[in-house]
Amino acid sequence: MEFFSCPETGTYLCYAYGRLSKKDAEKARRENDESNSIKNQRDLIHEYIDRHPDLTLCMEGYDDNYTGTNFDRPHFQEMIQAVEAGKVNCIIVKDLSRFGREHLDAGKYILRLFPAQGIRFIAITDGYDSARQDASSHMLVSFKNLMNDNYCRDASIKIRSHLDVRRRNGKFIGSFAAYGYFKDPEDKNHLLIDDEAAAVVRDIFAWKISGMSNQGIADKLNHLGILSPMEYKQANGIKYGCGYKVHSKALWSSVAVRRILTSVVYLGVMEQAKRTTPNYKVKREIQRPQDEWIRVEGTHEPIISQDDFDLVARLLLLDTRSAPGETVVYPLAGLLYCGDCHSSMARKSSITDQQTYHYYICSGYKRDRKSCTTHSVRTVELEQAVLDGINLHIQSVADLRQALEAISRRPAQKLEVSKLNRRVDALQKEVEKARELKDALYRRYAMGEIELEDFREFKRIFEQDCQKAEQAMDAQRAQLDAILKSGSPTSPWIDYFRQFGRVEELTRPIAVKLIDQVLVYEGGRVEIVFRYQAEYEMARQFLSIHTQGSEWREAV
Repeated sequence: MEFFSCPETGTYLCYAYGRLSKKDAEKARRENDESNSIKNQRDLIHEYIDRHPDLTLCMEGYDDNYTGTNFDRPHFQEMIQAVEAGKVNCIIVKDLSRFGREHLDAGKYILRLFPAQGIRFIAITDGYDSARQDASSHMLVSFKNLMNDNYCRDASIKIRSHLDVRRRNGKFIGSFAAYGYFKDPEDKNHLLIDDEAAAVVRDIFAWKISGMSNQGIADKLNHLGILSPMEYKQANGIKYGCGYKVHSKALWSSVAVRRILTSVVYLGVMEQAKRTTPNYKVKREIQRPQDEWIRVEGTHEPIISQDDFDLVARLLLLDTRSAPGETVVYPLAGLLYCGDCHSSMARKSSITDQQTYHYYICSGYKRDRKSCTTHSVRTVELEQAVLDGINLHIQSVADLRQALEAISRRPAQKLEVSKLNRRVDALQKEVEKARELKDALYRRYAMGEIELEDFREFKRIFEQDCQKAEQAMDAQRAQLDAILKSGSPTSPWIDYFRQFGRVEELTRPIAVKLIDQVLVYEGGRVEIVFRYQAEYEMARQFLSIHTQGSEWREAV
């Protein structure tokens, strides 16, 4: 095989190449071993060239913090371009692992492409020189490359496993903390609240609850001159960049607002491992299924309450539009439905005697007049009816709380939950009876009194009866627990309604915090489905059981 030296001087024009990955640098620091440092690689190559008069250093390049599992490295590509341009005809590295750890591509370059182009290749500490190779040289290169590749694979498996363990322990694994937090100076895997940014996060949630759209919130933040998350990080000295930046200064967008509104990190929950790479050779990230995400609660202090987060999550699902010329939606937008066809109610306007009237009609009727009726109701009358209904419900919850407090002061033995308890006891006896029959069946089979086929059939029947009884018993116990829980005068949902007191004006925050939906029927009848409606009904059921038919009733 012929290797081409410089015709004028008779020497080889060399490119000195070195590489150090972040992982190799960390290992060197742990083991106090600087043999693979960029400086040591350069010094070793320079010393080698000085000792060999047939070598002349023309170019050199060192890729710092670049993995050896692929060849997408700036100085490596520069070296290949220099080879193709005929600027160099010899490549020198400290060892084969500095050239690359992917054995297939490394072998392709060293054993096929470089020899075909007359390029001499030297790996100093591995004792390989393609100009002085013997029968074992090819085997040495292949073996070394395979060992280097295997080293990467093992290291990748260990690192992935280690990081997953840390994530499952609630440790933050990431380069940058979410907007509203910063890394604890004493523990980089723990998040602390950034008061300035956290105040903006709270405003974003409050504005969404007040009826603003995501884009409206973004426009307001930009108008107020509040820095976007990327600009805020950079302003605080964090080297943060983004490939999506299209302006000289990154602005707030509806996407950024929605990302904040849907992030559980503000609940004190750490969700990680959402993306991964297929293996250590492929750097393209892919999205992991949600059931494979690592989720740990209570890892840091929350910024947003669970109630507000759940409320915003529900609002994001509603079909709402801002009023013309306004930045917020109407108080009942997205909450109004036809009580008959369950289509949403559409807001309309009409002008009579130079006065504008607003009203709602069934959108199903609007699309197809044969599918439903108008269900027309004036906006003023509807909003007043809803306001009256809210105050009536709040008062009802307050009265319910007083009644529950009276019951809670009774001796425990006077609480009349015996009906459910009797059901549970009866089901328990059924389960025990089925188990006894199953045991007796086995004894008869062991004594040879019944055939195997009959034993299997009766066993299947008894197990099926036992399973049904256990499921029914679990359901009764769950119902009893729910009733007892709803019957507590200190239940969170009761305190939730009581905090509002008497409502004087129907606003968007009041509507979305108290109401799930409003059903409008033909003729003007309105039905309000409040939040925590199931808990309210369970509390009424509990009260009904323990008042023994007394006259406590709610006027609806």
